[in-house]
Amino acid sequence: MKQLIGAAAGWLIGYSAAFAQEPPLLPKLTKQQFLSYAAGAAVASMYCGKLELNADFVAGYEAGTGIYPPLDPYFRSEMARLEKDAQTDVKSYCSLAKLMFYKGNKPKPLAAPLLIDKP
Repeated sequence: MKQLIGAAAGWLIGYSAAFAQEPPLLPKLTKQQFLSYAAGAAVASMYCGKLELNADFVAGYEAGTGIYPPLDPYFRSEMARLEKDAQTDVKSYCSLAKLMFYKGNKPKPLAAPLLIDKP
């Protein structure tokens, strides 16, 4: 009986130590969040000369969810709204977009890694 309790305790300690070492899961984006972020990044890629969309991230999200932003009405309306914001103050919009979406931010972008440097 003591051996069984010792084995169970050893297994629990080993399991909890392994579990504690795994990195925390990243939060999932909802459809509406992704479409809003994608619209913001698309506008930034049009107005912020040194940035472009991170096609790998967008393609991965599209493949995983089946959501294709350009066909979604919410994406188009959000993009039109954000484009007006960008036209009003390009410098501020680009600064905010870089903070929110630039893949090269350390430790990470605030929202999603949707923008990268243009080659």
